Amino acid sequence: MIPQVSDPPNRPRPRVSPPLPEQQARFSKAGIISLLLLISLLLFLFTGLIASSFPQIHQVIPRNQTPTATQDQHSTSTSTSTSTSTSTPILTPNNKKIPPLQLPGGHYIIYEQQNNLYMVSTSSGLPQLLPTPGYVYSEAVRPLLTQTGQLLYAGNGLWLTDIFDGTSTQVATLAPGQIITSMALSTDGSAVAWSTESINGNGSTNIYAGSLADPRLVYQQSDADCPCFRVFSFMTGPGNQKDTTLLLTDDQGSHEAVQYGLWSLDLTAPFPAAPQLLLDESSLQGPLALAPYGNTLLYSADEGVVPYPTDGSIPVDIAPLTYANSLNLAALGGQPLAVSASQVVLPGQHNLSNSAAYHWVTTPLFTPDAHTLVYVEFSSDSQSPFDRHSALYTVQITGPGGQLHASRPRLLATSSALLLELGMWFNNHIVTFYADGALYALDIRTGAVTSILQTTTYARIIAVVGTNQIL
Repeated sequence: MIPQVSDPPNRPRPRVSPPLPEQQARFSKAGIISLLLLISLLLFLFTGLIASSFPQIHQVIPRNQTPTATQDQHSTSTSTSTSTSTSTPILTPNNKKIPPLQLPGGHYIIYEQQNNLYMVSTSSGLPQLLPTPGYVYSEAVRPLLTQTGQLLYAGNGLWLTDIFDGTSTQVATLAPGQIITSMALSTDGSAVAWSTESINGNGSTNIYAGSLADPRLVYQQSDADCPCFRVFSFMTGPGNQKDTTLLLTDDQGSHEAVQYGLWSLDLTAPFPAAPQLLLDESSLQGPLALAPYGNTLLYSADEGVVPYPTDGSIPVDIAPLTYANSLNLAALGGQPLAVSASQVVLPGQHNLSNSAAYHWVTTPLFTPDAHTLVYVEFSSDSQSPFDRHSALYTVQITGPGGQLHASRPRLLATSSALLLELGMWFNNHIVTFYADGALYALDIRTGAVTSILQTTTYARIIAVVGTNQIL
């Protein structure tokens, strides 16, 4: 006999639900079918709710465009498609109708996107992935196009690739623990210069220069010593300093796209030559652009940090950079090399009560003939998500050297894009630009605009090349 265990005297008995009443009637066949349909509908609704709760991949899409789903048969990129939309993010000052722009045929635009390099035809709009072994994306080191149609790029060394036949050649190797921090080509493409630093800051800063076939070490110092030099440009223009003088800037130990101050390095002097100061780093001033085939320098006397957009509209390697708050023009010349008295194009701003009142400049460009300066000026909202509002300005430049004269900036267009960056030139009046997930071209004389390619994600324009002529 199994002993019975009684409940403890103070333990409450479990609560038991009363039994359901017995079903008095069976469902009909029609009722069963209706019930199954209802269950299926509920399952479908629940599935939709669960799927909508998954995190979505953020893509920057132009406010006035809808991306197409066309997949390029020549490209391995899934984030790039052709665009057939005629709308643009450009607005004329007087809200005039923007005329369509007809681009010259037989040209290609080279651009960087998501750790790859691509080339897109202006005729077909079909992007092609370029073969670039060893390539590593860096906001601070832009690939360069040589006059022979080869692309010079950095990564695990220095590489040249032919954009049409795909042949790649390694120009220089990179020591372990080192990264390339800058790169420049001479005007005629016969000479190259680049700088390297150690990744952890415990090595040396090295500057190399010379022909592509025989570069040499021209300067070296410890990473612990600053200025931490990187290459800004070869000296351009007529005279014996052309291609024999390097212009250097200071990255202050950062591997980002920053450049403060300006120094000259004479490549004909015995090694090791000491860089000579041209512009100090007060107010974080530094060079922005050097006119092609000339000695006109564009620099900023004031730079600053702009609020970081919280909506992901600006890539993370661009948003935290410092931006120019002023624009100055000066001439480089003399022996020894010096900077002439400057002309203020855009005055700096100080101690404003509202951060949205500050103007900032990005991607300024001289036209290939150096007669016009074009730049993007933007402001940033003082409230989250700190949206940016951009406009395009042009400045006419006349006179050589000490007689340099710049006109007042003229508003060319405003833009609805959250991110607007100028690219490269087709000629003296047609410039490419990126805006919120798409590539465009703009004629600065007529205001005509055309859409080239919808990239969906951020892309940086590297070069414009013709099949018969390198521009």
